[in-house]
Amino acid sequence: MASLVTVWTSRLLSLGLGGLFIFAGLQKHLSPYEFTEAILAYELLSESGAALTAAFLPWVEIIAGAVLAVEAVLPRGSASKLHALRAALGRGALLLLVLLTALFVVLLLITMARGLKIACGCGLFFQRLVGPAALAEDVALLAVAAWLYRRG
Repeated sequence: MASLVTVWTSRLLSLGLGGLFIFAGLQKHLSPYEFTEAILAYELLSESGAALTAAFLPWVEIIAGAVLAVEAVLPRGSASKLHALRAALGRGALLLLVLLTALFVVLLLITMARGLKIACGCGLFFQRLVGPAALAEDVALLAVAAWLYRRG
């Protein structure tokens, strides 16, 4: 019974995490100028670096989130090559989201240490300031993604 609860918890968390990254990526993609301005506010990238990041990052989030969400709802079981490929894609998407979220946590910590009062640009709340709430949210997302990745 505990194993069944863990499986369903894992699936629900994967679906939720995937959906969250799809939503955040879409918000960034649909507001490219606001997202580019948010990136520039961190004062870490040049204008061309910020523009490239604003063009590329939303698609990484959307695709990784979609792979994770789809993998969460597909039936398990078969030992076929297709099943192995699906599992590898799901793990790859999770690893990518773990690394992205860890990078976001580091960026928030650097920004807080520098004393900048800027919007986080996370895609969920463009007007939310970098601070403890944004940091707590990203640490929670990192914990969920890391748990899912570790669970394998």
